[in-house]
Amino acid sequence: MIYLVTNQRSAFTPIGYSIVSVDESLKYLNELNSIAFDTETRGFDPYTCGLISAQFGDGNKQYVVDCETVDINLYKNLLETKEIIMQNAKFDLRFLYYKGIVPVKVFDTMLAERILTTGDDRARRALDFLTYKYCKKEMDKTIRGNIHREGLSTRVIKYAADDVKYLHEIQRKQMVQINSKGLSRTMSLDNNYVRVLAYIEYCGVFLDSEKWQAKCDEDKENMSGIKDQLDKYILDNSDKYPEFINRQLTLFENGVSCNINWNSEKQVVPLMKKLGVNTKVKDRNSGLMKDSLDKKVLGSQKDKFELVKTYLKYKEYQKEVSTYGENFFDYINPVTGRIHTNYTQIMSTGRLSSGQRGQKKKGIAQKPNMQNIPADERTRNCFTAQKENGVLIVSDYSGQEQIVLANKSKDKDLLNFYRKGLGDMHSFVASKIFPELANISLSDIKAKHKDKRQIAKGAGFAINYGGTGITIATNLSLPLEKGEEVYKAYFKAFPGLAQYFKSEKQKALNLGYIQFNEVSNRKCFIWFYEEYKRLHEELYSGDFWTVYKTEKKRNSEKFNTELKPKVREYFIKKGDIERMSLNYPIQGSSADITKLAGIYMFRYLEENKLLFKVLMPNVVHDELHLECPKDMAENLATMLKECMERAGDKFCKTIKLKAEPCITAVWAH
Repeated sequence: MIYLVTNQRSAFTPIGYSIVSVDESLKYLNELNSIAFDTETRGFDPYTCGLISAQFGDGNKQYVVDCETVDINLYKNLLETKEIIMQNAKFDLRFLYYKGIVPVKVFDTMLAERILTTGDDRARRALDFLTYKYCKKEMDKTIRGNIHREGLSTRVIKYAADDVKYLHEIQRKQMVQINSKGLSRTMSLDNNYVRVLAYIEYCGVFLDSEKWQAKCDEDKENMSGIKDQLDKYILDNSDKYPEFINRQLTLFENGVSCNINWNSEKQVVPLMKKLGVNTKVKDRNSGLMKDSLDKKVLGSQKDKFELVKTYLKYKEYQKEVSTYGENFFDYINPVTGRIHTNYTQIMSTGRLSSGQRGQKKKGIAQKPNMQNIPADERTRNCFTAQKENGVLIVSDYSGQEQIVLANKSKDKDLLNFYRKGLGDMHSFVASKIFPELANISLSDIKAKHKDKRQIAKGAGFAINYGGTGITIATNLSLPLEKGEEVYKAYFKAFPGLAQYFKSEKQKALNLGYIQFNEVSNRKCFIWFYEEYKRLHEELYSGDFWTVYKTEKKRNSEKFNTELKPKVREYFIKKGDIERMSLNYPIQGSSADITKLAGIYMFRYLEENKLLFKVLMPNVVHDELHLECPKDMAENLATMLKECMERAGDKFCKTIKLKAEPCITAVWAH
């Protein structure tokens, strides 16, 4: 049954629904243990777009509340005391926060589906899909784009009611799968964290517009100067590169000019090839060679070609201007004066992602990636506290992913490093993989052997995420043989790490999923696992390899069109699984720790009635931010440190994680 709650009864002619009072709706809803909830809004931003309606109910009765005539706060106690089942809870929570309503217990059916299908980018998680999957009911979503224009018409009321009608059944059936796959703790963590992430989006970050404009002007000037250098190189060598010279004089131009658009790879590649630069790289998907001007491709050649060095510098400035330039002013909310980005809560790695691609036709605004803001002081100093007496508290974990890895691998040298507090990790690694540094102090390595320390640092990051000698060579612009040499030395130095990696790879190949840790029990499911298994059985049963070798020797059509592609596909899939098995548990466990820390901090603010007085502007992987009045900062910094280290203790039992809060006027640490 569908009921409309409105204070303007004369405006409605009930067809297929009845009109009831707030008290009548609450009488039914208060008897429920959990309540399905959803909203219809006039847009995506709670600050500029109001609520049209709020829907409450279960599979039997659905109440559509006309929020333009009924105050949603009449349902505040209900929303703050019951379990609330929502689809994409983060969206609705932001609108509730705007009204001062903070639900305590949330179940998000979209997050549940994300948890059940982590790793499968093909998976659909929209409500209409879930309703059919779990309830075998078709939902008509064609009306969705017209609701803000149409208002609470009869068909909109029916549509709104359907959005809560099936949520209980979806939840019940999802929980059967979640429990059977051992994911209940993962579900609990993410249901608690969605309240935090919604608050972070709701709070947003403050950008000092004057500082940012000064940065933009400087970036444009720098880019223009580098472009002039590139143009000058072509003009000074016009006899060598005549095809890149424009000799068409017009009434408004005097002399020749360079005709290359330096922002176009298509135009720059021919020049680089003529210069003798190797622009070829193997496409990971096709296995074929392709042209690329990526930094990883050109970086190893910059000392050989002066133009390459200049071009790479130009690309840096061009990215600053195009990605971190005046476009940021468009992101500032006209009501709050702050930037409110979007976060995706669960990626395949377990991490958060930030940003949103705009879709003008759907009214979806472009939003920036606030986890990828350049770390240089000039850029970060533009992000400040908004109020005159306000400050930021920025706190990150010290070496989070390395400590997570040490706890997981139990490598004795890594554990020894942390137990003795030996100092700089990258210098320590360098001392292990370069024999000539074995008897040199870590402080001297850091000060006098920066090149080897940088190689050790790059190797550590590459290897910890499943990289090989080729990865190290590519990332650090080293010869391939040097990359392989560093790779072998690294595992010789840390045999416990080698054994851990071997075990993790085999476990993923055997199970078909990657388990991140035993605390949240989060898993990533390998969507192509059945295909991998089928190929494995085909390749390692019968006489496949005998036939393969025979046909290869003959260079037969069967070898080139059937056997060789099959083997290549198998090893690509196997390699993907192995890389994920090393990468995901470290990133995912680190993300879980940061989520739990955020939950602890949010609860503290909630319990001490500090929500909306103390803001949580941003979260960046291992880093949490608060914004508060200056006189509260010392106490809150202490509490943030405690919350972060308490969360770390849940996951890191052998070597403890330490948090380092900093009270600052700008985003710095």
